[in-house]
Amino acid sequence: MEESQKILTGAAELFMRIGIKSVSMDDIAREIGVSKKTIYKHFKDKKQLIFNVLEARILQEKAACNECYSKDGNAVQKMIDISRHISHQHRDINPTLIFDLQKYYPSAWAKMETFQKDFISGVIIQNIEEGQTEGLYRKEIEPKIAATMYGALIQGMMQQLTHRENNYNFKTLHLQMVSYHLHGICTIPGREFLNNHVNEITNE
Repeated sequence: MEESQKILTGAAELFMRIGIKSVSMDDIAREIGVSKKTIYKHFKDKKQLIFNVLEARILQEKAACNECYSKDGNAVQKMIDISRHISHQHRDINPTLIFDLQKYYPSAWAKMETFQKDFISGVIIQNIEEGQTEGLYRKEIEPKIAATMYGALIQGMMQQLTHRENNYNFKTLHLQMVSYHLHGICTIPGREFLNNHVNEITNE
């Protein structure tokens, strides 16, 4: 693994576990076993490191979604496969990470929101159109509107995660969100398939 990639991976793991604000460059250096000088050789400051970590994560998510879509299976199965990947990748996320991005690194958070608005919305539109052709999603559903509403569900889930009285982890909230979305758009055959496979979302 290249040195810069090693730093990105180590920093991402720390941010996911602890959050961002409380993690120093010293912490990252200690975590991955390099000097702080080595980190600054590749990244100007912590802000740039956070941006690069976020960019790497976005590329990973895009690749994973594309891989899920390249496999055989109907639209419901593809949505389940994508959701299982997301659930697995974020199962140990510390809600402080989201709070820190929103409050202290708004430009980085805006980048994440743009990814959600553009790429994720496109995936949902494609999935709904495919499911409608297969007879698994209701014909009267307008894909673009449903995709916008899915984005609102994601925002609601993020707010719930950072709420001080939240008692649910990411996996639980995400399963509820995806189930809510799919049950709302599925036809009877689509719902039957969903009910038989929905637990796959949380399978490791």
